[in-house]
Amino acid sequence: MPIFFLIVGILLIVVAVNDKIPELANLVKEDFKPSGSQPAFPVWIVAIFVIGSLGYIKAFKPVANAFLVLIVISMLLSNGGFFSQFTRAVEGR
Repeated sequence: MPIFFLIVGILLIVVAVNDKIPELANLVKEDFKPSGSQPAFPVWIVAIFVIGSLGYIKAFKPVANAFLVLIVISMLLSNGGFFSQFTRAVEGR
């Protein structure tokens, strides 16, 4: 966890030095708004938290693990997911 806070701190320092705080704020704000048919980022976080919490109950652990895998696969294969964003980044758009 300290490494995470170190990385976030370095990121914020670099953003502040380059005077890009409004751009960073807009990027973060866009992550929390739903886009088209895609749910907003907090919806995914709540879903992962609830299913992960069910995994602490011994009887629900296999089911919770299966649902977590299903969520990760759906995030990767969705239209705005990993592969489309990766190809867009490689093409330079």
